[in-house]
Formats: sequence, C-alpha cells, structure tokens
Amino acid sequence: MSIPVRWRQFHRIPPQISLQSVGHARVVRSRVRYFLLEPQAVSARIMHPLDIHWVYTFASVLLVAGLALVGRVALTFSPKHLSRVIPLLVSLAAGALLGTAFGHLLPESVERIGNGAELSGLLIGGVLTFFVLEKLLCVWSNGTHHQHGNLDLHPAAHSHDYGSPAGNGPMVTNLLFGAAIHSLVDGMAIATGYTVGTRLGILTTVAVLFHEVPHHIGDVSILIHKGIPVVRAVVLSLLAGSTAAIGALLVLLVGARSTWVTTLLLPFATANFLYIASANLVPELRSETRLQPSLVQIFLFGAGCTLMFVLGS
Repeated sequence: MSIPVRWRQFHRIPPQISLQSVGHARVVRSRVRYFLLEPQAVSARIMHPLDIHWVYTFASVLLVAGLALVGRVALTFSPKHLSRVIPLLVSLAAGALLGTAFGHLLPESVERIGNGAELSGLLIGGVLTFFVLEKLLCVWSNGTHHQHGNLDLHPAAHSHDYGSPAGNGPMVTNLLFGAAIHSLVDGMAIATGYTVGTRLGILTTVAVLFHEVPHHIGDVSILIHKGIPVVRAVVLSLLAGSTAAIGALLVLLVGARSTWVTTLLLPFATANFLYIASANLVPELRSETRLQPSLVQIFLFGAGCTLMFVLGS
C-alpha cells in the first residue's frame, strides 16, 4: 500500500534515505531532482552521439546512391550531353578529394595519431593496399582486351575503347566486381568520417558524391555499350553500389566497440582519397590537350579544393 506524499514532505527526505518507507519507488531525492532539473543531460545519456551518426551515415549512403541513380537514368536519355559533362565532374571530384584529404582527414589523423612515423606508415600502407588491390584486378581482367590493359576501380567511360563483344562476360564481371569494392571502400570512408564527427562525415560524403556520380555513369555506359539492356545495366550498377552500406555497417559496428579502429581507419580513408585523385582522376585530366577545356578543368579542380576548405571552415 503506497502512502501519498506531498512535495514539501518529499523535499525534506535526505538523499541517502530510500523512498521505500513512503512508497514502493526506489528513487532518492537527488536522482529525482536530476531528472526534473536536467532533462537535457538525461536525453543526452539516453541518445548516445553514435546512434545519430548511424542515421547520418546511412542517409548519406542513400543520398550518394540516389544521385548516382539520377545520373544513370539521365545517361539513357542524353548520352552525348553527359559525355561532355563527365570530364567536368571528374575535375571537380579530383579537387574535392584532395581538398578533403589534405584539409580535413589528414589534420584529424595528425590530431589523433601524431605526425610521426606511425602516421606515415599507415598512410603508405593505405596507398600500397589500394595499389595492390587495383593491380590484382588488372591481372584478373587481363583477358578482357581493354584498351588500357586494366580495369581500375574508378573507370571513366569517356576515355575507354570498349573492344569487341567477345570478351563481354569477363569484362562485365570484372567491372561490377571493381565497382563493388570501390563502393565498399567509399561506405567505410563515410562511416569513418561520421564516427569522428558530423562535420567531417558531411565533408567526406560530399567528396564521395563528386567522384561517385561520374564513376557510376561510366559503369552504366560501359554496360550499355556491351549490349546489356538499359534497365538491367542500371540494376546491376545499383547492386554493385549497395556494398557501400555493407562497408559503412562494418565500420559502425566495429567502431562502436573499439575507438582505436576509427583512429586507424582515418589514415586509410585519407590514403584512399589521395590514391583515387592522383592515380585515377588526375591522369584522366592530363589526357586533355586543348586549351579551352584544359582551362575549364583547372578552374574546376581549384574550385573543388576551395569548396571543401570553405565547407569545413
């Protein structure tokens, strides 16, 4: 049987004495006052910051996938127009990746790890990892008779010679496998950014977005050119891109239990962006030798770098 207690009577109860003598509640006065007078602190404890980062991460992954899908669909309606737009997007993406890497990911890595040999080793290890991964894909796809002799993780359709239909099977398989690995790494990079902070996660998402859209448009254009129906080409590209969610989930699950994992992934995310920009995108820009398009590419490259610095300031 509970006994009704007025607030004045309750206020005089010492914090150390349980309320069991005046009711069945087991809350002392100090805890009740904490819940009444500090609701924001209570809600902060209930909603851990990592929880909302899960929402931000998967919303960003869906945003990237959605905008890439718009590009894929637009390709089917105006391929000639998009063939002129893609080089411009590549220029912007290269600048955005370098701006994010040097302006945000690298400083955050220095703050957490330091600027000694450990950070240098992780950066070199990251670049080496992506180089070896790409070389393995090149060796595996050696029989596809690709013009460049390889199938990199970030193809740009406007500069490829698609070859004869004889090698369509291996070509499609390798293309989708490379796109799946690419998306997996991008998802891990986005999740790593959000586990560090919301601002870094948004910047990472923007950088990924700039280079994902032309990448997926290039994938779909290759598949269509190889004789695959438009709808099937878009679906296959979407399935390959869905690995971004898997990569993000892995980082969030592991990072929630071990903060050092996020610390180690930061240099790898930095190395990933540096490798994509320097090894894949910049060589595509160097192939342009005409004056006016070159000036436009230089402007967009600088604009991408500046944009990422401005967004992060």
